[in-house]
Amino acid sequence: MSESGAGGQPSGGSLSSYVAELYDTCGQRKAMGQSSPEFARPHFFLLRTFLAENDLLVILNTKRCRYQCAFCRLPAKSIRSWVPDSDVLAQFRFVATEVRHALSVVDRVTLSNEGSVLDESTLGGGALREIMSAIGAMRRVRRIDLESRLGFVRPDWLRRLRAEVPRATLGVLTGFETLNEHIRDEVLVKRETLAEFLAGLDNVALAGAALTAHVLFKPDPQMSDNAAGIEAMETIQFLTAECGGRDIELTIRLNPMYRAAGSSWAAAADATAGYAPPRLTDVIRVAEQAAKAGIRVYIGLSAEGLAGDGGTYRAREDYSPALIKRVKLFNDGPGAGIGRADSAAARVPSLVS
Repeated sequence: MSESGAGGQPSGGSLSSYVAELYDTCGQRKAMGQSSPEFARPHFFLLRTFLAENDLLVILNTKRCRYQCAFCRLPAKSIRSWVPDSDVLAQFRFVATEVRHALSVVDRVTLSNEGSVLDESTLGGGALREIMSAIGAMRRVRRIDLESRLGFVRPDWLRRLRAEVPRATLGVLTGFETLNEHIRDEVLVKRETLAEFLAGLDNVALAGAALTAHVLFKPDPQMSDNAAGIEAMETIQFLTAECGGRDIELTIRLNPMYRAAGSSWAAAADATAGYAPPRLTDVIRVAEQAAKAGIRVYIGLSAEGLAGDGGTYRAREDYSPALIKRVKLFNDGPGAGIGRADSAAARVPSLVS
């Protein structure tokens, strides 16, 4: 690393090395696992492509998530005390300033806080509403995803938030993870029953919102590669049917499970004879089958800066840069799926070995 100049940007060296360092420190490779150094700065932000659109991801620095899922170490990044609305607004102001020259090309915004932005015990409703109003000033934005557990979805509140950006579709981004109740309760310790999730899904429908759902590929360290593929497809099929029956636009984020260092899930993986992270080729196969059925699917490659050694798909024998390129082409191309949930509900194929 070269010395940094004004604004924390690298300085010195040749022009090509300067640009290369900017690319690594400010682009897709920028560090993601660290905590914010102060209340007035977000944990993370990135202008990225998502399903061929320009998506501004903002992870706000707020009071930590009240849940402690066994597989997740994200709450450890956040503090236990309240972050004032003024500081939260300063975080978004900082992000807007940093990406100011690209604001006119942002198609969508994804807003997170390593938990639930709709949980007003962690993020003030006044701050969220003002941020939505600020997003409304970004006239190209046509989609806003708010990351949250569905238990915090209130239709009247979502409608009020959407009124701040009337030209955009409002979506809820949630971690569904898996259909398997044993894995949800005993392995992931999700603390969200299927009945609670479906009640929340009813509220998403009442709000007229869309849904983006995280599905974990191989969420149980004892799973075989073949069982992981079958379980992921069954989970996608379940979400497709439930969203289709409620006329909810659905996008799947299919995430190969990573081993979060320090989590109880990681400890269980370490104690499992023969544990291996997912194979990316298996993840691609499931994503392609779902996309052929008309389901919008995005393959998540990030381990959020929290994976331990050997804890991601990169440790498997099939991993190669060519495979990463294949995933990126899938995510940005027509293979990502174009159909609505209701048209695909009955056509998701079963996965065979």
